Amino acid sequence: MKKIPFLRVIIFILIFIALFVPTQYLLLYRERQYDNSSYQIINFYKEEKNSMDAVFIGSSCVFSYYSPLLAYNAYGVKTTNFASSAMGVIAYKYAVEEVRKYQEDALIVITYTPQDSMSYAAVHYMADYMPLSMNKIRFLMDYVQYQGDSILGIQEWLLPIQTYHSRWNELKADDFVIDDGTKGATAHEYYLSLIQDLTNEYTPNEGRSEINEEYLLDDLLDYLEENNVNVLFLMPPRGYKEEEVTRTNSVYDKIVERGFDVLDMRNSFDEMGLIKTSDYYDKRHTNIHGSIKYTDYVINYINDNYGLNMNQEDESFDKAFDNYWKKISPYVLDVELDMKNRDYSLEAPEIKVSNNEISWNSIDKAIGYSIYRHDDSWVKIADTKDTTFKDSEGKTDSVYTVIPYSAEGYGNYNYTGVCE
Repeated sequence: MKKIPFLRVIIFILIFIALFVPTQYLLLYRERQYDNSSYQIINFYKEEKNSMDAVFIGSSCVFSYYSPLLAYNAYGVKTTNFASSAMGVIAYKYAVEEVRKYQEDALIVITYTPQDSMSYAAVHYMADYMPLSMNKIRFLMDYVQYQGDSILGIQEWLLPIQTYHSRWNELKADDFVIDDGTKGATAHEYYLSLIQDLTNEYTPNEGRSEINEEYLLDDLLDYLEENNVNVLFLMPPRGYKEEEVTRTNSVYDKIVERGFDVLDMRNSFDEMGLIKTSDYYDKRHTNIHGSIKYTDYVINYINDNYGLNMNQEDESFDKAFDNYWKKISPYVLDVELDMKNRDYSLEAPEIKVSNNEISWNSIDKAIGYSIYRHDDSWVKIADTKDTTFKDSEGKTDSVYTVIPYSAEGYGNYNYTGVCE
């Protein structure tokens, strides 16, 4: 029998691996509805080791609320997310361990939401993009045992191609995009353009109720305590069911009793400048306008209580923000991103347009108004102290918005604009 030369076998194996690995990567399921949340995990590993001041961990309530790129643009701080859609408490410990391996000096910021376990798809969003390690294997073993499955079930995540091998006919252009150039910054259509009224979605309640799967929270807190992790918990302002409110109250009590810091923002809409009627795209997520206000508030809180390295310059962040601005400029005003010069107490003017003459009501405390017209993006066309303006270059279908400003900065405005 003729023997196959050893070298040829090695070459065959190397070629197989070289083809198999990228092929499997392309077939992994992307969570497209909310902007490929896999980018949050992918881009975490692309950051230079020990280069971040803080890392935010959690579900989609991380990357729809907090924007590392907008924080960098406004304050020069370098932060990143290790987050994925529907990440539950069962994953937090392993996410923290993963972050500590790559950003050991960073403040860990855990955004707590009342979600304990995870669906199989949610585990894929997170685990598929983690390098193979004992931490990843422990997470998967913990998860399948929690689900009551055999530990052999972890092969679904260790070799996800067996689950997604049939996705060839579903592949879209963005499956072949491994890096979108924006460090995973959120830019999906809902986040940029939708507005939902949150007024009736959350009623404060001082009651307490039993914590679901309390041992998962205990396990997380034990791990943080044993490893002396520098951690801050966040509870974001969003829609909560009554049972979620009382359960989260109990979670808050436990975290505080264990000696950890918690920033509970569930009732801080006014303090943060968040407007329930316009700063959300659904009952659990801010839109980009709410995200700007939340990012501003959280960054200042962290800087005041933990300290941040402000006013940094980083070429990769600069480039990523320039790419991001191209995506978001049709939806936000340039001055809206200047968090240092905002006055959220200024209400949005009510605008009327007739024959390209814009008029609006006077806003208390405002010392002037900037008028913007929407062409391909929002472009400032004038500043005035009046409450009317005639646009001589406007068209019959031109869209306008007006943003008031005070000595402290710019206020709120009609995000979608008004036309005749």
